[in-house]
Amino acid sequence: MKITTRKLSLGWISGSVLFACLAIGTLPYLDFLGAGWIPKLQAFQPMLLAFPVLALIIGVLRRRWIACGFVVVFLLCGLLPNLHLATTAIQKDSADFDLSVLAFNALKAGSDPEQLAELISVADPQILVLVETSEPLHQQLATRGAFDHLGYRSLEAPAGGERDTVIFSKYPLHERTTELDTKTTGWYSLPVVDVKSPGGIFTVAGIHIYPPVGDAQRWRNGLQAVDGWTGGQRDHPLVLAGDFNSVRAHPGFRALTNDGFSEADGIWPASTWPADRKFNAMIGLDHIMSRGASVTEFSVHAVDG
Repeated sequence: MKITTRKLSLGWISGSVLFACLAIGTLPYLDFLGAGWIPKLQAFQPMLLAFPVLALIIGVLRRRWIACGFVVVFLLCGLLPNLHLATTAIQKDSADFDLSVLAFNALKAGSDPEQLAELISVADPQILVLVETSEPLHQQLATRGAFDHLGYRSLEAPAGGERDTVIFSKYPLHERTTELDTKTTGWYSLPVVDVKSPGGIFTVAGIHIYPPVGDAQRWRNGLQAVDGWTGGQRDHPLVLAGDFNSVRAHPGFRALTNDGFSEADGIWPASTWPADRKFNAMIGLDHIMSRGASVTEFSVHAVDG
């Protein structure tokens, strides 16, 4: 009886492990909210992949080959949506023009202005997108010379207003004030500008999507609003930059990026959140992507605050 009980216990454990691996592997394909829990779990799904990896190692050591086969399948299913395999997009007409874009979340303008000004100076972007920013922060950055080469900008982000994202540009721009407004996004309005660069006109949208930890339906509506809007932007190269509050394990985010966009990222997503803790960032919620241009290189930076 003791042996039978032990075998039954091991069977339940093995079954539970396989079920957990199945759940983690299929999580990126679940395109429903599940009372708001599915998007939250999907945000951490890249980290959860450590569980089937551990299960596979233990299975190999114990020579449970059939179970290991199932775990490998579940692991691959969960891994593939997170991989960024399309590293380039459609080439621009002007192959000689290089564009540098810097997007930074100032976390409600609490970022250290000295460090941020130094980052902007070193990165020397032609386009700067500041999310969760404020006009007082801009004034502090201006006094430190951060905007000396960025002479053009979108509308202000007033405290308590309907916008918290601002686009700065080295080149003249025209802002479209009626697109991606608060009614469309369900949250903040998003700045959209047409930039007149030496390589031609291109469009930039500063992105800040409502986080799924609050109202998941509101998060989904914001993501779908941006996705729907990009579908009609075919006249010029398009750049999206900012805080998407989404990862590749979210089906809605993949639907957006799969529409001809090339993301400034590696094969495995770079982590950008949380950035205000003593430990390293764990998941990648912030993104820069382009359509009609090739991504040649990218980097991730941290600023105190």
